[in-house]
Amino acid sequence: MRKMLLAAMASLFTCAAQAQMAEVDAVDTQVLACLEKTGPAPRYPQRDEDMRLTGHVRLSLKFTAPDRAPEVQVLFRAASEAMLDEIHWYVRGYRLPCMAPGAAPVMMVQEVEFRPRVTDPITWTPPRAVAAPASGEPHALDHKAAMACMRTPKEQPDFGGSYLQRDVSNAFVDIRFTAADAEPEVKMAYSTVSGAQARAVTEYVRQYRLPCLPAGAKPVGVRQHFQFRPAGVGARVFKDAVPLVSFLSNMKGIRAMSTNFDFDTMSCPFQVAWTLGKPALANRVGQIGKPDLNRTEFLAWLAGLEMEVKNSREFEQLVGQTLVVNVSCGKLVLGA
Repeated sequence: MRKMLLAAMASLFTCAAQAQMAEVDAVDTQVLACLEKTGPAPRYPQRDEDMRLTGHVRLSLKFTAPDRAPEVQVLFRAASEAMLDEIHWYVRGYRLPCMAPGAAPVMMVQEVEFRPRVTDPITWTPPRAVAAPASGEPHALDHKAAMACMRTPKEQPDFGGSYLQRDVSNAFVDIRFTAADAEPEVKMAYSTVSGAQARAVTEYVRQYRLPCLPAGAKPVGVRQHFQFRPAGVGARVFKDAVPLVSFLSNMKGIRAMSTNFDFDTMSCPFQVAWTLGKPALANRVGQIGKPDLNRTEFLAWLAGLEMEVKNSREFEQLVGQTLVVNVSCGKLVLGA
């Protein structure tokens, strides 16, 4: 049976699984303080970690008795089935032993994030320029805040397609929110999935809502990547990090290029995150850790490179994946 992986393009790195909890209604703090977590902590599913897939799940937890697991409702999901399974096993072990029998239910919200093991933040380029709002005009909602409040359907549908599918296929969907309670505008940025799968994906994301978008605020856009993988097809993943020379050796036409970059002037050494998009989509490039404007030209050059892949099948396996490039001190001189 075909398996589907879903990853929201909000952030691509940090470490393992993290959880945060907040109460919905004001309750006795002593009750919250006695929360027991007897189940195993969620583990990063190996394949998701190898592919650098992130995950973000928000759950509503309803405790009805001191010795009973909470009732669970998924409020938001941008994660694989394996990630969701890990989280369900985790919260199944929750108990509130000091909750009085017969007391009113206690409601909480749990957020869990899965992020690959790079601890420094990434600054993606080019940066998103946001003009200062005029007096009385609502502030623009930033991308992080948008992802935190976005609501998705409770159940993931059957995305259709043929069980005879032999190769990996992808759909990159641009989602544009214009009002808090309105259906978003949906556009397929790139797709190699079947017509039935494309229609199912489109109908699914049209159910998304952004309730925290202020009235009159600028629209908020999100790109989401859906990948369909048939059973038995192994994942193709990038290595954890590669030297710049090794990275460039896999780029088309690199020997014919002419360039001269002095990394000694760019706060070297440093790391770059590079997401494969070309030729179907634009590549994404970001700085890991503290950004430096001196790297602007170099990052723009990296964004224009196209990776040499054997065929379309290999491209479909790798598109949307991110690798880390180690940039040492010294110079990069090509075409001299």
